[in-house]
Amino acid sequence: MVIKVSPLAPKTLKKTYQIPGVCVASTHCGLKKNRKDDLVLIKFDKPSEIFSVFTKSKTPGAPIIWNKSIKKKGKVSAILVNSGNANVFNGTKGTMTVKKIVQNLSKTIGIDKKEIYLASTGVIGEPLDPNKIIKKIPYLLKNLSNNSKSWLKAANAIRTTDTFPKVYSDKLTVDNSKIFINGIAKGSGMIAPNMATMLSFIFTNAVISKKEFKTKFFKIVEKTFNSITVDNDTSTSDMVLLIFVKNKINPKLELNKKKEFFIKLENLMTKLSHFIVKDGEGASKFITIKVEGAKNYNDAKKLAFLIANSLLFKTAMAGSDSNWGRIIMALGKGTVPLDYKKISIKFGEFFVFNNEKNLSISNTSQINKYLRGNEIFISIKIGKQNGEAKVWTCDLTKDYISINADYRS
Repeated sequence: MVIKVSPLAPKTLKKTYQIPGVCVASTHCGLKKNRKDDLVLIKFDKPSEIFSVFTKSKTPGAPIIWNKSIKKKGKVSAILVNSGNANVFNGTKGTMTVKKIVQNLSKTIGIDKKEIYLASTGVIGEPLDPNKIIKKIPYLLKNLSNNSKSWLKAANAIRTTDTFPKVYSDKLTVDNSKIFINGIAKGSGMIAPNMATMLSFIFTNAVISKKEFKTKFFKIVEKTFNSITVDNDTSTSDMVLLIFVKNKINPKLELNKKKEFFIKLENLMTKLSHFIVKDGEGASKFITIKVEGAKNYNDAKKLAFLIANSLLFKTAMAGSDSNWGRIIMALGKGTVPLDYKKISIKFGEFFVFNNEKNLSISNTSQINKYLRGNEIFISIKIGKQNGEAKVWTCDLTKDYISINADYRS
């Protein structure tokens, strides 16, 4: 299966910064048929603090079950990621595969088993041979490095149907020290809120109290990775891991710099989550949906997702069709009370419905021209209250069907 690069792919990727205390290596272990890299080891010099969010799927993969079992310790010394096989729904075999890999890595490196996180992405229900991974661990350990090229190689290795690697970085200055934030991610299909077929690994050399950071982190995840959808299918394997890499000199965030750090962190996580939507299988348009005037954020977000997950809406966007009736239909499917007299809809700067009137008839050609662009902004106002939310999605094209019909071929 040959997949063309998404037309929404960024023209350039930001290089990662060098964060002391963490290294990465990638290789091919035989899980992907095309001999491309499919195995990544991320190793930390010292046990580092980790924050994690996992899929809410009721059929999670064996790596997710393992990671949740060690989450309480809150430390990580190594992360091992494979693509090409999700190790999901393999019963006792899947559990034993995780156990064998963890035991081998723990013994080889000399680290606590409860500081080893695993991530797997790929086909569900096919047994994962642990020996394919274990035999490559010595090679990975010998080839660890910490530069932008090695992190880009890792971002490519974790891809499945992704058409481009997802990398982003940012920095800020504290006194005379630099605080860096690096992130890599993968995701293209089986993308829905509560994570997606999405892996994201974020690293920083900042120091911040665990209690202070925890709440902020989950709020940012909610506004970024949990605010995207490609096809309304929640994956079995998703996770976001954020690691405060421990090294000899970790710059401490001063009070006046914490706000800047969180802004930059949210921006990085927003960029990575948007890359995933822009690489949505078969996507030709990146769509922002904003709902405002709701009772609260949760109501606004529910309504926005009703639209974003509507196949009729997504196919209308693929055809550059200003059929706002599909938005009205989608809004009506939910449980949030609505007063149709208060609803207004805009495509870009164009009102298509307002004050109980269809306003699209007089300027249909202009609106359809706007919809032929590759970035679409749709805003819906449902009242005068303060609740508002944004979600991001893409259109649904014939290519989505082709990619998924041929996924295993």
